[in-house]
Amino acid sequence: MKVLLLEDDPDTAELLGIALRQIDRRYDFVHASRLSEALALLDAQAVDIALIDLGLPDATDAEAGLALRSQFPHVPVVALTGHRFDDLAVTLTRHGIQDFLRKGDASAQRVHEVLQLAIERHRQDTALRRQAMHDVLTGVLNRAHLEEQLRKAADRAARLGMVGAVLSIDVDDFKAVNDRFGHHTGDAVLIELTSRLTRTLRRGDNVYRVGGDEFIVVAEGLHAAMEAEAIAAHVRNAVHFCMNGRGQAIAVSASIGVSLFPHHSDDPATLLRLCDDAMYSVKRAAKGGLAIAGGPVISDATSDDPLTSETVKSASMADGTPSLKRLLE
Repeated sequence: MKVLLLEDDPDTAELLGIALRQIDRRYDFVHASRLSEALALLDAQAVDIALIDLGLPDATDAEAGLALRSQFPHVPVVALTGHRFDDLAVTLTRHGIQDFLRKGDASAQRVHEVLQLAIERHRQDTALRRQAMHDVLTGVLNRAHLEEQLRKAADRAARLGMVGAVLSIDVDDFKAVNDRFGHHTGDAVLIELTSRLTRTLRRGDNVYRVGGDEFIVVAEGLHAAMEAEAIAAHVRNAVHFCMNGRGQAIAVSASIGVSLFPHHSDDPATLLRLCDDAMYSVKRAAKGGLAIAGGPVISDATSDDPLTSETVKSASMADGTPSLKRLLE
């Protein structure tokens, strides 16, 4: 177990390391005497936990804990302090510090127990946070923090002079899949769709499941609106595919609406409404198409992927593969 020991007194750090290794030889310590050194170490290597002294030469009592939690939230932190328990402990606990130990009052055995419990508590907290933020079926993000993350993306775009896109994606005639083939097949369609989306999108783009068959994609860091249109076209091709349902092939498609920030707005609710409106305009005009907010519906999807777009429609006519629309007829 690798421990970052942030302690400005090298003798204290050495004695504590020796005492903990006598309890458990798996301990492996990396030592830093200043906050700046600790941050550099965490940038360079992974640790299982940080045990930090709150009295450092380059940080106030609160700064070290807050800096570690802000920049490396995946690292659990236990604080050593020479102060009595007071408002500082409460403040740092609210920011994710796992536990506190008073110097001189804690034996090596007690420090060992606290470190072990802190690691396990942090592991459980991380799992619960992930569960709260992710869709159980598909593993993509849920809508819990969509508007908050979209606001941050719009702020970054404004600050950097960049462009971002919000895509509203709705599977066409999805009810037909559940009605004819059952919910298990419907779930398989959604899992395959999200898998194709995540493979198509760039690193840093996010997919959210916001309803039964409704998804939102947020893409940022673009230099021009044309890049957003290209991403939307790639996404459209990705969500046209064939699946097997009870031994019968099904051609799946989705309708997509797009809003751009800051072009259309920098307000999350407005951006979501605009891309939704554009998506529903596609539903009314030409399912499986694409529309930018305020623009025309683009219904001709072209792709080299043999399972997408017009290729799927042609194959459906030639080999009997039913589209979702034809299933209802």
